[in-house]
Amino acid sequence: MKTTKEIWTYLFLLGPVLTMAGVSAGFVSGKWKILPLSIIIVGIIIIGLWFFDQAYSAEKNSTTAWWSGRATEAGTNAIFATISVFVIVGLINFLAVRYQTRIDFTESQRFTLSPRTAEVLKKLEKPVKLWIFDRGENPQYTQLIENYKLQGNGKFSIELVDPQKEPGKANEFGVKRLGEIHLESGDQREVIIGRRPELLTESKLTNSIEAIQGKKKSTVYFVQGHGERGLEANEEGFAEALKALENRNYMVEAINLASIPQIPEDADAVIIAGPEREFLEAEVTALRKYLDGGGSLFVMLDPNINPGLDSLFKEWGVLVDDRLAIDDPENGRLVGLDPWVVLVTNYGEHPITQDFTNGISLFPFARPIESETVDGIKESPLIWTSDQSWGETDLRGQLKFDEGRDRSGPLSLGVAFTRFTSAEKIEKVKSDSTQTPLLPSQASDTSEVEPKEEKNSAEIIPLLPGQASDKLDPAERADRLNNVSDVEARLVVLGNSQFATNGWLQQQLNRDVFLNSVSWLSRPQQQAVFISPNQDTNRRIVMTLVQARFLSWTAVVILPLLGFIIGGIIWWQRR
Repeated sequence: MKTTKEIWTYLFLLGPVLTMAGVSAGFVSGKWKILPLSIIIVGIIIIGLWFFDQAYSAEKNSTTAWWSGRATEAGTNAIFATISVFVIVGLINFLAVRYQTRIDFTESQRFTLSPRTAEVLKKLEKPVKLWIFDRGENPQYTQLIENYKLQGNGKFSIELVDPQKEPGKANEFGVKRLGEIHLESGDQREVIIGRRPELLTESKLTNSIEAIQGKKKSTVYFVQGHGERGLEANEEGFAEALKALENRNYMVEAINLASIPQIPEDADAVIIAGPEREFLEAEVTALRKYLDGGGSLFVMLDPNINPGLDSLFKEWGVLVDDRLAIDDPENGRLVGLDPWVVLVTNYGEHPITQDFTNGISLFPFARPIESETVDGIKESPLIWTSDQSWGETDLRGQLKFDEGRDRSGPLSLGVAFTRFTSAEKIEKVKSDSTQTPLLPSQASDTSEVEPKEEKNSAEIIPLLPGQASDKLDPAERADRLNNVSDVEARLVVLGNSQFATNGWLQQQLNRDVFLNSVSWLSRPQQQAVFISPNQDTNRRIVMTLVQARFLSWTAVVILPLLGFIIGGIIWWQRR
């Protein structure tokens, strides 16, 4: 009987424990759902049963005697003391959740963000939201993101989205694989981790926050007037590409070079998409000036078209092939493609294609584009056809490889170029005070300069971005030449424009090829700040082989043997 009573006494102690557990769960979660309420109700019922048992199972029938007894008084004090402890603990947990404060006791402060990151988060002007498209949290960066959230002063938030459960949200951000991480601030969006799996680091996240906070709308101009593809919603238009650019915060305008003297100063990139007629010499000069001033030009050429840009291409080392790229008919037949639709899976090492790995892009009616070495210009092939492809010369006959006429693959369908104006060539221009100031690529060949071009000598000076081409006085001209050595110009030439038209843009990686090219051209990479991760201090003891063996013998043999000896001596003395 006594044992049963003790068991019931311990069971009744669950009452206050469950009650406080339910209260704590409700306060911590902030949601009084069925589970915490059920725990509280069960705890209260157990406490009531305990009081009922104590009142009616006492040895004395006098209620007054029971309440005034020492046992009742001690039990009541114990109950109230227990409840007080749980209330205090619950209050501490509530305050800790409501007003979070963390102290990093590690020597290297490995769980603390760097001072630069803390400064960036402190100066956030607009709320920043991190979108993680995955099935669950990744433990590799969960702690890092929580640190950003804690120091974000309420302006840094996180949302985990399962693309399979919320496909609409995933499509809105253009998510193609699990694990992608995007950053959003106002109407600005930035991809932190895209198609290529990589680890999220503090350096990458902080630099992305700085970039998206200071980002402005970039202006892109589409050249018109030579039969280029329009921005309409028809089958051959660029309406989908236009919408994709606007979704990435670009301002898109059409421009006719025949009606204006130069490229607008606010142009971050100029796009020439599938011209069908040749450019005028004045238009080529305007494009040349724009590139000399650090501009960015995106040219997409279709087969059997000569746009009249040969002189500009020669300066940059662009080689345009007149053949038509034909893919292996067997490969195309497997996926229902015609031979003139090239299926690309090989990409160059470049920021435009760095996340593509072995992804697929489709280029219908493409022509090869290659490059030759030119001093001061860095060329990077972007897109390669397969080994089974070839360049077809005879487009009227049967599509088959003809040895000696056709060109075997792989073929390059696009090249990216970068040029920095070198100080050496600028000095060569400055030293020639009697002749026309030449472009860097023209300085070594003065025989081709015609006398009629000398009249416009002041207009051919390499210009910095945002500078007009008006006549300059000698002092300003010299100053501009001194500062132009750091000017960077970018050029991308692709042997196809149909891949980005309505309908084709959404095929596989076509959209990424187009948008990444425009992004690389219009938004040169800013100087990113590397934040090295905090490293733990290495406190391991380095021992020689002799020391390690001695330590092993001491732990395994000497100390146990010494213990046996001391024990034996003590036993002998007490015997």
